[in-house]
Amino acid sequence: MKVITACTLDCPDTCSCIVDTEKRTVSGNPDHPITKGVVCGKVKNFFGRLDASERITEPLLRKDGSFVPVGWDEALDLCAKKIDALRTSPEKILHMRGYGYRGIFAHASSAFFRALGSSTIRGSICDGAGTEAMTRCCGSLMANDPEDLFHARRIVNWGRDLSRSSIHTGLIVREARKRGVEVLTISVGGDGNDAFSDETITIRPGTDRFLAAAVIKLYLESGLLDSGVIARTSNWPVFRGLVESLSLDELCAACGLCAEDVEVLFDWYEQPGAVATLVGWGMQRYVNGGENVRYVASLGMLAGHIGRKGGGVHFGFPSSRNFKKWWAETEQPAPAERREMLVFDLANELRRADPPVEFAFIDGVNAATQLPDSLGVAAELERIPFVVCMEGYMTDTARAADLILPPAYMFERDEVAGSWLHNFVQYSRQAVEPPNQCRDIYDVLADLGARLASPVCFPNRGRCISSSLEDSGISLEELSEKGFARGHWPMVAYEGMRFDTPDRKFLFPEALSPIPDRDPDFPLQLLSLVQGKYLQSQLPEADQRGVPTVQISPHSPAWDFLDLNRDVYLASPLGSMQVRVEPDDTLHPEAVVLRRGGWTRFGRNPNAVIQARSTDMGENSAYYSQPVRLENR
Repeated sequence: MKVITACTLDCPDTCSCIVDTEKRTVSGNPDHPITKGVVCGKVKNFFGRLDASERITEPLLRKDGSFVPVGWDEALDLCAKKIDALRTSPEKILHMRGYGYRGIFAHASSAFFRALGSSTIRGSICDGAGTEAMTRCCGSLMANDPEDLFHARRIVNWGRDLSRSSIHTGLIVREARKRGVEVLTISVGGDGNDAFSDETITIRPGTDRFLAAAVIKLYLESGLLDSGVIARTSNWPVFRGLVESLSLDELCAACGLCAEDVEVLFDWYEQPGAVATLVGWGMQRYVNGGENVRYVASLGMLAGHIGRKGGGVHFGFPSSRNFKKWWAETEQPAPAERREMLVFDLANELRRADPPVEFAFIDGVNAATQLPDSLGVAAELERIPFVVCMEGYMTDTARAADLILPPAYMFERDEVAGSWLHNFVQYSRQAVEPPNQCRDIYDVLADLGARLASPVCFPNRGRCISSSLEDSGISLEELSEKGFARGHWPMVAYEGMRFDTPDRKFLFPEALSPIPDRDPDFPLQLLSLVQGKYLQSQLPEADQRGVPTVQISPHSPAWDFLDLNRDVYLASPLGSMQVRVEPDDTLHPEAVVLRRGGWTRFGRNPNAVIQARSTDMGENSAYYSQPVRLENR
């Protein structure tokens, strides 16, 4: 039997899928306007993850240092007992949720622990700085519909990996090029974007704001700024004075480019026709990541391309924008204040917590792999008296837990999910039964809530769906029948340059931060870029054998002293890990690329050497500002 369902992984594309339940295969839905019959390898091969022999399919409890199987009643009664004992001091309970799976029911744990008033996390390990940057400029996070890219005359792809991070954006760009749209890519390299680009500019890591400011400076000197555009901004005199005070030579030096490169980019924005700017989701993962995004958005605005057909600055929009949040409306109101811990600095937050955390519940994130200072995170999790982890594999986080609860994964559970790439809501219909004792987290938390001395109650599933969609204009019948329905959002964001700021005008940044000082002992910059084959840390154990590989430019200074016939180590102030080194002639000489997702216990996790530090806004983890060196031992 073939079932129309959808992908709910942490990916913007939220593909509409067809699952063949007999062959246990997945293909793209050809009738979906964005998916168009194409899914990535992560989804196409997902039954390999569902059917893997090492998958955990029954609750496991740590006893005498080893995990032993237990029944759900024993597991949830134990959780309920520990929660009840802490109910009067809920700050001793910590809930941490990630986005390894998405949808309205995936928020069950947030609703549950909000009702308890537990400690929670704040900040972002993904896009918080970029989201806040766009919101400061525009008053909200909006973007033109992705199909509006077909109306562009040119596309400036500012750092988005079109071969790995969103294959349907890549397919749209590829089709747009066939229709005559030209594409310029700006990145540090190592992304496979040459196949999608007519021209490329290789920029120094983390310096996008300086390149954008340099182009804006050329606009000021050219006299080509549109007075109508300036009228739609609120702090132009201050911003103009800031840019005029900057030297073009200094701006070029900061981003590692020459004046000719700046002029090329200026010409791309200034030629007749609409220019769409794609903002890469890694641009915000630097210490000054928010500024990077704000300056790129400001260039798109001053060039007159925001609020017009074929233009726009495409960072994204909230995947939940079609939904009302049932998960914020459980029967028990949350306390006025909850203790919050910065997610990117979790090891230190747990270390200094007063009172200390005594019970933790983790779902949707492999915290001991995905967070900076991952060794510190794992050590602090092990010090918590009782840790519960919803996990289907023996990950670094599961190994630090006391109780592992096996979840049902996508295609094994019903879900309704939105996208931050396109305007469709997807019905991820259950296509196959979960194995053995695996259960949907919504059912697990509803069951646990009923076992508490003072129960936490959820609405039924039908009510969750209907209340979530009641203001969206989306038909439940269409969603159920087709598997997807379009949300009612405009094709062009901020049309007519009317923004969602209080005065309805665009707000420029009013500072340009210098490049942080680099420790001469660590002259290179580590970029833990996205994988193509796997999502985050969902790597099979069989694929994690051997020493991990890093890529550097043939012009990297590391080649001057490395001996590849000896062991090579990637070192930071936090520690070191053994690596293999390969050349990549597309990379900037200061960059070292080690793809993310490897587990610490296999010696493949870049976060073991990445320090906890924050971006300038959004309390985002500045993963890509990690100074490192390569050395022989």
